[in-house]
Amino acid sequence: MKVKSLCTCVVVGMLSLSLTCSVGAESLQNEQLINPSMTKSDNAFLSDIINSLDPEDRENVTYIDETGKVLVNKESLRQEVIPLEPVSQVTYKNSNSSLTSVTDTTYKNNRYKDSTGQLYTLPVLQPKPACMGNHSLTPMDFSTNSASFPECRDLRNGPYRSVWSHIGFAWASTRVHLPSARQIRDNNSGYNGSTGFIYMGGWSNTNRAVDVGLQHSTKYNDWAPFMLIEGVKNPYTFKPRFEPDQEVQMKFYVPSDGNIALTVTGYADGEKISRSYVEPAPGWTANGNGNLIKRTTSIGQIQDRQDYNDGSYIRRVRWATSYIGTNSEDNIPWRNSQTYDYCSMPRSKVEVDYVHGGEETDSIFLD
Repeated sequence: MKVKSLCTCVVVGMLSLSLTCSVGAESLQNEQLINPSMTKSDNAFLSDIINSLDPEDRENVTYIDETGKVLVNKESLRQEVIPLEPVSQVTYKNSNSSLTSVTDTTYKNNRYKDSTGQLYTLPVLQPKPACMGNHSLTPMDFSTNSASFPECRDLRNGPYRSVWSHIGFAWASTRVHLPSARQIRDNNSGYNGSTGFIYMGGWSNTNRAVDVGLQHSTKYNDWAPFMLIEGVKNPYTFKPRFEPDQEVQMKFYVPSDGNIALTVTGYADGEKISRSYVEPAPGWTANGNGNLIKRTTSIGQIQDRQDYNDGSYIRRVRWATSYIGTNSEDNIPWRNSQTYDYCSMPRSKVEVDYVHGGEETDSIFLD
């Protein structure tokens, strides 16, 4: 990965004199602080984080450490962070039952709530594919999945379409179309918690999983960024939410060893915005050693409450203009030769208009 100068100065957003120079905390003056609302040491730490990001990703940066401490280069970004906590017991309305409600005490790891009590169903972090040796793909595999690939399996938390890269990458960028209101039907607060997801992530050199991207809101019909990282802490979602029926740019990469970044650029509330989120992620390497990157379209459901016939659907999720490499200056178009495998689970519910390893249009129908 290209080493950035330790004294690179970057103008961040509209701050009057927000210099991100990687110097000692004690030498920073008040007028030099990235965010005057934070301590000098936090400013110095955030400066290093910002300098590790791609230059175009430095305008609106939120960093959350292992303890949940939030560092932002603009204080207004702090209000956009929504911590989530696991839900262990909750009552759901079950429209398919004569009972007025159904209560379970254990929902494993993928049901969460925010401080207002709003419920979220997030993906369940999967184990890293175990058989990463050389194998051949047939044309059928590109649009469905390899019949002999044991990692393409029913995980009992909703249908999905995934594309896995070969091991050895640390940076990926893609453009993806967010469905219009007519192209998605889910029910976040229902019995199954069905939620549309469009996300990236993968597995580290130490097999730690990361899922980061966008989740659909049934209530608002928009898409909120989320970050789910194995072995760190509870997940987060964020405001503002991105509008439906648009093409957004999504980037997932490793700016420095042990940190991962998600950047999403698109329209929210009628304004084009870009947000960068950075969190620690054990085992992820900036040179790509041991990393495996993925792209996924799914309808997430509560673990073990999966229903392949609940009427949900997500249509015409188009992934295109995909690049993959070790960093923003060392990458190539994502094609078949950069792709280890594909998975459509179950095949009967997933439709794929396949072009090549970095471009396809996914649809999932649960009818």
